[in-house]
Amino acid sequence: MAYHKVQDILELVESFHRQMRQALDRVSQEANSDSVEWLSQQLRQHELHWQAALSAYEKRVAEGVLDTWLQYFPDEEVHRQIDSIVIKREMTLEELTDLSIRFRQALIDLYETLSQASSAPRVHELFQQLQEYEQAVAAQQSLKQQDSELVESRSDKHS
Repeated sequence: MAYHKVQDILELVESFHRQMRQALDRVSQEANSDSVEWLSQQLRQHELHWQAALSAYEKRVAEGVLDTWLQYFPDEEVHRQIDSIVIKREMTLEELTDLSIRFRQALIDLYETLSQASSAPRVHELFQQLQEYEQAVAAQQSLKQQDSELVESRSDKHS
């Protein structure tokens, strides 16, 4: 079984965020779609929060957490989940939001697995906090999607 440093895992997650944002940016430029632009902006905001949370965590904990080696890292499964998320120009906001939620769920599953696999308390805490953050973001996105569906159904009734 391969070993991975916590820092390397976080850099991989950061690359997943970047890939998702770049795909949305490309589609947004090609499609000139407000819904794609909105989702892309949401992803950028979440990415900034993720970076800020990670930075705050790094400042709070003793050196060494990022240099901790973990034996178990489900990288093939995570890559498969992330790679299955394909953003296309003609997608609706609902489809894009579903993809974003799938992206978040892949990260939640990863953080949960890493949290459970870690015997170092501070590493466990880091992945637990990242998991909780992603769960909050996914819940917020789900609520926004429900709100938008409610608004659409009300406007359809008044038409």
